[in-house]
Amino acid sequence: MKGRYLQQAQPLLYVDVTDDRTDQKNTAPGEIEQIVRYAAAHKDKTIGVITPFVNQKNAIEKRLKEEGLDQVACGTVHAFQGDEKDVILFSTAITGQTGEGTYGWLKNNRELINVAVSRAREQLIVLSNTRNLERLHKQEEEDDLYDLVQYVRTNGKSRVTPQNTASRALGIKPYSTATEEAFLTTLNHALDNIWLSQNRFSVEKEVAVSQVFEDNLSLSDLFYTGRFDFVVYERSSQRKYPVLVIELDGREHYENEIVMARDRKKEEICRAHDMELIRVENSYARRYQHIKGILEAYFAAAR
Repeated sequence: MKGRYLQQAQPLLYVDVTDDRTDQKNTAPGEIEQIVRYAAAHKDKTIGVITPFVNQKNAIEKRLKEEGLDQVACGTVHAFQGDEKDVILFSTAITGQTGEGTYGWLKNNRELINVAVSRAREQLIVLSNTRNLERLHKQEEEDDLYDLVQYVRTNGKSRVTPQNTASRALGIKPYSTATEEAFLTTLNHALDNIWLSQNRFSVEKEVAVSQVFEDNLSLSDLFYTGRFDFVVYERSSQRKYPVLVIELDGREHYENEIVMARDRKKEEICRAHDMELIRVENSYARRYQHIKGILEAYFAAAR
């Protein structure tokens, strides 16, 4: 859509703000006016606005204050750590003045993109200027922001180009947290101490779905863009085979509709390939006996 919001609350919405005039670096007045208009029309919602640039944040806050829209929280990525809103508006602030250097920093800012897509309870709205986004995007380079825009524009139905299988723009965890590292250690330790495994198994983390399975049997768009948290492989001669997928789930996997929809797609992909997928709540990441029990039950059933 161009410069106006649809009335229906679809979970993913892209706004092409065609007016990219600006007098200040890293600001997009056209996006700001769209944000103000949306906030004024949805006072019953808790709304968060996330933007990469301090100048844009300050300009948005000024306009919101002028309009008396105090139900809207606005900030850069760090202001939204652990916070959730009914609606998140992601203001990219890309204009004709945005240079390649600035875009190079922005396009793979994984923490920013992950926070933007994981804080929305009901709806994620991305605002950008398509013409300038296309100008700055380079086909041969990894570009998480561009992937995110294409995904949102098609309401989750787009396919990310194969060379970008490492993209984290769709809300996949962009970096290894201490919890994930602890879980990996626990998982490897448990595998080493299960007699049934006989040291034939190894674990890899953040594995692209398309690297685990050869064919997209479920016809899912996530086949080309998604990653599994952990994959257990069995070694046989000189080859290894995936035998088990494990997902480490935080709060957002039970409360965020966008994340939950992605989880369902992963489950469908695994079912189509007769692959076991086990979900572990992240509070159990360091509980060795619990993890060992899960693995023992799996291996016993698989015998």
